Amino acid sequence: MRTKSLRTFAVVASMALVLGAFVAAPADAKKKKKACPKYTAPDWAADAETTILTDAATAEEPVTLEFTTGHGAGTTSADYPDDGDGTLSHSFQNLVVDTKAKSANVFARIDFVPAFDYDLFLRIPAGPAVAYEADFNPATVAGPTPVGGYSTGSAGPGWGQVDGYPTADCSGYTIDIASSITPGGPVTLTLWLEK
Repeated sequence: MRTKSLRTFAVVASMALVLGAFVAAPADAKKKKKACPKYTAPDWAADAETTILTDAATAEEPVTLEFTTGHGAGTTSADYPDDGDGTLSHSFQNLVVDTKAKSANVFARIDFVPAFDYDLFLRIPAGPAVAYEADFNPATVAGPTPVGGYSTGSAGPGWGQVDGYPTADCSGYTIDIASSITPGGPVTLTLWLEK
């Protein structure tokens, strides 16, 4: 009788384990985040690479990209990256924010030769900037500077930064590095998220 009880217990325990696996699988599936849709870049940035910015990109361990920019001698526009007169050049990088949270703050920073002037725009596909930094870098005192859009930026000789633009998960943007007053050269773009 005892053997029969042990055998029955073993069968019931095995069935419970199998049933538990089937019940747990749908629960785990609900916890998994859906993938963000592919970013449809605007025509003017269609050839640019796309970076998926995840929670792994922090201020301590950001995503870093290198650009070789063209020359520029003029003013930029927050409304649209086409300056019309051909005096500026632009470098573009497409971006998708893929965070496990509902939203996060996007930080974007450019570093370049201190004597030059670059402007940094976080643009939606239609062209307008939602956040940007467009001070005259060689004469800017480092620190927060109101720049319009929904964000603030800060700048100084050799750098400019968008300081934490709040964005929803799976939002897509195009970063525009505009050569304002420069013969061109290397620029480093650094990207990270904060919650």
